[in-house]
Amino acid sequence: MVIDIPGGKLIVTAHEVMVKLQQNRMTLQAQTDDISILGGANMLVANGGSVNWSISLGSEEIAKNVSEASGVAIKR
Repeated sequence: MVIDIPGGKLIVTAHEVMVKLQQNRMTLQAQTDDISILGGANMLVANGGSVNWSISLGSEEIAKNVSEASGVAIKR
């Protein structure tokens, strides 16, 4: 599933998440086992092994879409 976020796009599958940031031409990638979705703050956080980054999703609707596409529950 491709989801638009402020400044780029998310490509989300049941196995991985890729964040493509347009302004910086940067791509962040993480396996779904290494991500968390924080409700309220609407943040996508990757933390596992050598991966450690976070990005604002911009809205609760985007957080729900990422949760549904990845199978990762939103933490409140």
